Amino acid sequence: MHTHQIKEEVDKNIERLAMLRDEVKLQLHLASLDAKKEWDEKLAPRVLEVEQSAKEITDSTRSSARELVGRLEDFLARLRDAARRSGN
Repeated sequence: MHTHQIKEEVDKNIERLAMLRDEVKLQLHLASLDAKKEWDEKLAPRVLEVEQSAKEITDSTRSSARELVGRLEDFLARLRDAARRSGN
């Protein structure tokens, strides 16, 4: 894959990460303490790390961004499911 294509993919994933991060923050006020702890200790620091590493476009950055988008999408789905079950 060419560097230009990798950069486009990374940029797209970074935009998606920002959108997911903002939505997670909105959902966290309804979340359990365990969900908040998972965000604070595992996911939020990883989002920052990937955003910073995106400045250096590499296959590793692309892979990290893609993997983190998937993790945030899963986490957000769990937050939404928990909110629905609790009636929020």
